[in-house]
Amino acid sequence: MKKIEPTVFIITSTYNQLEDTRLLLNAVRKQMYRNLVMIIVDDGSEDDTRKFILENYPELTYIEGDGNLWWTGSIFLGVSNALKRSNSGDFILTINNDCIIEKNYIKLLVEISQNNNRSIVGSLVLDNKDKESIIDAGVWLDWSKGKIISVGPKKVSDLPKGKKVQKMINTMSTKGTLYPVEVFAKIGNFDKLHLPHYASDYEFSCRAKRAGFNLLLSYKSKVYNDASRTGMGEKLPLRPNIKEIFALLFSRRSRINIVDHFWFITLSCPKKYILLNYLRLIGKILYLFKYYLASIL
Repeated sequence: MKKIEPTVFIITSTYNQLEDTRLLLNAVRKQMYRNLVMIIVDDGSEDDTRKFILENYPELTYIEGDGNLWWTGSIFLGVSNALKRSNSGDFILTINNDCIIEKNYIKLLVEISQNNNRSIVGSLVLDNKDKESIIDAGVWLDWSKGKIISVGPKKVSDLPKGKKVQKMINTMSTKGTLYPVEVFAKIGNFDKLHLPHYASDYEFSCRAKRAGFNLLLSYKSKVYNDASRTGMGEKLPLRPNIKEIFALLFSRRSRINIVDHFWFITLSCPKKYILLNYLRLIGKILYLFKYYLASIL
């Protein structure tokens, strides 16, 4: 009797990015791993996303939002839908809709998880415009220094020969990550209340690791992503006005949003470093205002 493969529920979110979504859905249809359920949360797209998906991908689960879900709310909805239909031994895969994957991608992720006691497995993220450049080969949070450290190489040619996984990580993004369903049963869903857009993936991974789940990053499971698409805060404007400074500090689109950082520290930081990282956060706020004052003087 042929062994039944676990079901992999693939969850992504979109907002007015039809071409990216089309490429991802096409790649999912070509996967060697066949026991898949695709769930897409469309958070209020105003283009032809809804019409295109319903006409061309009737087999997938399409969930509509009102434009206020953001990333975490969208993934939360998708995970909730998947958990209602999943069985013991199944998986949930989160992935950004602007990612491209190879046909053996999901097969490799499942094999690595199964061969490593059903670990949570992240992906090697590459620049889709320069497939030699690595965006993410693993992350280590050093709370003692308040730093996010990239632990892997920056070039594909520098990947260690024969090494399939990176074990020295303590968090990971949702940009191509496979979660056994029992993770959600034990620690709950993504935190859409405190972290509606950024940092919810890192917080969830920290929470899972504290609960005893193993984190791995697969060097063989590759995701190709547009490295030029980043939120606010990657680079500071040369002469910011006060409105731009406040947007950097409080906008949900800002990677240096202090509310997100506060909650990430509160929820994830070890107690012995929490005060130190609160002080670092205050220091960043003061630096931004000092930067603003210097630019206008």
